[in-house]
Amino acid sequence: MVMNVASWIIFLGLCIQMGAIIISFFVSLFVNPAGAQNLYLGLNLSALYQYSTGHYVAMVSSIIFLLASKAFMFYLTIQIFTKTNLVHSFSTDVASLVGRISYVSAAIGLLALVAKTYSDWLTKSGVAVPYNWGNGEFLFLAGIIFIMAQVFKRGFELQQEQDLTI
Repeated sequence: MVMNVASWIIFLGLCIQMGAIIISFFVSLFVNPAGAQNLYLGLNLSALYQYSTGHYVAMVSSIIFLLASKAFMFYLTIQIFTKTNLVHSFSTDVASLVGRISYVSAAIGLLALVAKTYSDWLTKSGVAVPYNWGNGEFLFLAGIIFIMAQVFKRGFELQQEQDLTI
């Protein structure tokens, strides 16, 4: 129950953060270019905006997509809590959701790696992008969750075999 509530809080927090960045991004593009100085929580990309609007759009789009992917990952986590049955803990639904979480986490890690490489390239070009991408953490998480998905699949198979022998 506590993990379910925590997952909901994180999910809603990520959605709010993503919405705030989207709104401030559109404001900085179409209404007030000075808005790039404080996109959300002090994220200052004004130097990047002045350097190139195209790079600015690409970088903020990467941040938005990462936040959306993280929110989707927590949505899948919430789905696990709704489909978990303590009597039959292993099910195809839960194993499938855990597998999907591992794939989403791997996608987040790979996207963050590409965005970090792009950010590093921009930094070498003279424009710093102050954002913590967290690519390594998500790739590691994807590996761990993938192993857990395999355990859930095997647990479901063993549970079915046990149900058949009774």
